[in-house]
Amino acid sequence: MKRFRQLAAILFGLLAWYAVAIAADFFLVGVWGLTSGTRFAMLGAAELILGGGVIILALRLAGIRPAEIGWTSHCIRSDVLVGLMIAVLFAVVQFAVIIPATGGAGRSDIVANAAQIGETYPGLFGMLLLALLGSTSEELLFRGLLLGGIAIAFKAGTTARVLATAIVIVLFALSHGYQGWAGIVDTGFFGGLLLSAIYWWRDMRLAGPIAAHVGWNIIASIIIFSIY
Repeated sequence: MKRFRQLAAILFGLLAWYAVAIAADFFLVGVWGLTSGTRFAMLGAAELILGGGVIILALRLAGIRPAEIGWTSHCIRSDVLVGLMIAVLFAVVQFAVIIPATGGAGRSDIVANAAQIGETYPGLFGMLLLALLGSTSEELLFRGLLLGGIAIAFKAGTTARVLATAIVIVLFALSHGYQGWAGIVDTGFFGGLLLSAIYWWRDMRLAGPIAAHVGWNIIASIIIFSIY
């Protein structure tokens, strides 16, 4: 019964987070008519504040404390350092090798991201805020609520971890479907598999995946704005 309640709360949190993100973007664009930098900055704030609130509610319904899914300051310096190092290494491999070899400026994800950022500094600033706030919220959802919550529900069994990781890979990749197949593959690997591996490696603590996710998005936004 307890496991069912926890899984139901996790599913509620997942669906509610997506509902909040979609509704916030619809409101920002459809009602306020915001575009580019302002839109993405406010979307990031909505995802962190409202989406974060939904995740906290889901955890309460599941009877799980935030610290249990990795929201802790324990080892935070080393975790952040590891995350940032992985972000830098991934950026070097991507922009020095993989992206030039697989289409460069013509890749679907580069085209989509360049269009979002635009050609102005306010547009870049908005994307950097989305990278900071939105990426943090996504980590609370994908690594914290999903990976951590499912692991706790199944008492951290290996099978549960593998299944949870597979679910996160698929959901994270499909969430970036607007970037085309290149974006789906890359985000599935980095945001789905690699960040999940960091979470398990760092004893289910969130600081490492958050730092890697935020770091990569910031680096990628600056490079795409500057070069593409």
